[in-house]
Amino acid sequence: GRGGGGGSQAGAGRKRNGKRGELTSRSTAGSSSILEEFHMLKNRAWTIHDIRGHVIEFCKDQSGSRFIQQRLEIADTSEKRLVLEEVKPAMKTLQNDVFGNYVIQKIFEHGTPEMRTEILTCLVDETLALSLQMYGCRVVQKALEVVEDSLLDSVLSEFRGNVVSCIHDQNGNHVIQKIVEVANRRGRAGRLDADATVKFILDDVLSQIISLSCHPYGCRVIQRILEHCSETQKVRALDEILLCHSALLDDQYGNYVIQHVLQYGRDCDRDSILGLIVEGGLLILSRQKFASNVVEKLLKFGNAAQRNMVVREMLRPAHEEDGSSVVLLMVRDAYANYVVQTTLDVVAEGEERRLLLQELNEHSGQLRNYTFAKHIVAKISE
Repeated sequence: GRGGGGGSQAGAGRKRNGKRGELTSRSTAGSSSILEEFHMLKNRAWTIHDIRGHVIEFCKDQSGSRFIQQRLEIADTSEKRLVLEEVKPAMKTLQNDVFGNYVIQKIFEHGTPEMRTEILTCLVDETLALSLQMYGCRVVQKALEVVEDSLLDSVLSEFRGNVVSCIHDQNGNHVIQKIVEVANRRGRAGRLDADATVKFILDDVLSQIISLSCHPYGCRVIQRILEHCSETQKVRALDEILLCHSALLDDQYGNYVIQHVLQYGRDCDRDSILGLIVEGGLLILSRQKFASNVVEKLLKFGNAAQRNMVVREMLRPAHEEDGSSVVLLMVRDAYANYVVQTTLDVVAEGEERRLLLQELNEHSGQLRNYTFAKHIVAKISE
């Protein structure tokens, strides 16, 4: 997105009623005179040439920054060069400025390859520090998206040995996610060896798989690895996660990793998680806020045999009340009722489905008295 609101119209080049000289003389009168004039006369067709000498001031202003961003999208090389030359000496302050950072991003996006390289040169030895800043991390992410393939490794060099500290940071974690995404996208396009490029990230992440899976930012990075990495790297990650399924199943962050394993993993991963659900008790886990999401995900991405196994667990007698099946207690629960609804959505026609519907229909009268069970009764009577 672009920084701030209150944008101006970035029109084509203009002659300001032949008063270019007047404009130049006014620009020396005070540092804010051009910006004040811009605020008052936004409907005029301004170009970057009109704000020469005041680009930095405009970058730090909400509508001024918006103007430069819009202008860079349509500007010729001379205007882009003018912006870059004024911005370079102030790069350190602008790249983490609330409005200025968007101008840097736009130069990355719309500048020539030479201009991108010039900005990257300004970021040398600054990339890691910038990644930990609120607005600076956005500049780094944009740089990762557009940097030449041949320069990507040099940009990433600062992150070696700093992966975990970056992941723990509220801004830095987004940069690590972006590296995983960008490198693998380029790898799939045959532009680089993604496995070699992100190996240092996987090495560090997989050495701390439990603590990072249970971390609010760490779990995001692991999800990106499962989404974007090659089959080889994904199997590496899945094998490490397989060793700690039980620790993650009902963790407030780890459950998201398990859900991704169910979606992007192998049948053996789903079998392991199904085993934990059966062992831990379908009723107990389905009543838990986080584990219930895991059970639903297993139903959505599991195979027919795995889904039918869940149904058979539902039809078992519950130990809580005489004669009541597990499913009759699940439908009354705030979380577990969703598991039953998902089961009805995904389980194919067959013996298990028939028995499940029979169990629910036979008790539909009493289920109508329960707030959450009403949804199920409505669903089976459709």
